[in-house]
Amino acid sequence: MTLFNFRPELRGSGSFSGQSVPRQLVLELLNDAVWAPNDGLREPWRFIYADNDSSGRLSGLQEPAPAYLIVVMKEESDPYKRDEDFAAVCCLMQNFELLACERKLGVRRTMNNWIYDRKQMNAFGVQDKERIAAVLEIGFWDGDPGATPSPQMAEVKFDLL
Repeated sequence: MTLFNFRPELRGSGSFSGQSVPRQLVLELLNDAVWAPNDGLREPWRFIYADNDSSGRLSGLQEPAPAYLIVVMKEESDPYKRDEDFAAVCCLMQNFELLACERKLGVRRTMNNWIYDRKQMNAFGVQDKERIAAVLEIGFWDGDPGATPSPQMAEVKFDLL
């Protein structure tokens, strides 16, 4: 399957089935997804996993999902390193989404307002000089993810120099 053919599956139907997500599968995907280096070969990320057994603390903060992966990144004082690290973390999340799709696992990347609240972050174990980059809602899609038509793609416009 080509990457182009993944698009409907990446978008999914919007809701997850009740099927639980094996922790081992998430770990396998993360071990491959971390190949997202930056200039200093820093790995500025860590992950907080919550599933049906421990997701009660996310109730009301996130849409219902069988599992959540809170992607935490280090906050460098150097703005150049901070931006570079955020780009690497975004690449890691994209890698994870593509790898998950290959295993028929759906992922929604979210950045809800609560992730900017230091008190909320601390409740999930986020340390000083760290921040939440995003929360990945993870589950198996309810129904066929390619069944709904893809939205019309906007035409990409650019200027030649």
